[in-house]
Amino acid sequence: MSATMRFLSAAAAGLMLFGCAATPQNPNSKPAASAALKDPNCLTDTGSQIASKSGCRGYGRSYSSDDIDRTGKTTAADALGLLDPSITVHH
Repeated sequence: MSATMRFLSAAAAGLMLFGCAATPQNPNSKPAASAALKDPNCLTDTGSQIASKSGCRGYGRSYSSDDIDRTGKTTAADALGLLDPSITVHH
């Protein structure tokens, strides 16, 4: 019984250790900072893990939660209206 418990404890510890290990998201990709500097609408951080030759994974505008919090508005509609005047929200 003691040997079985030691084995199970070691197996559980190994699973926890290897389960928490992080791997790089895309080790062969080059930084896309130069593409973002050329085009302000270039999105380099998206939910997609698909690599792009141009360095831009999408085009558009992105606002972080810190950007939205800095506006002082309590709703996302009001905050986005301040951050980007081209956005109109109808209530």
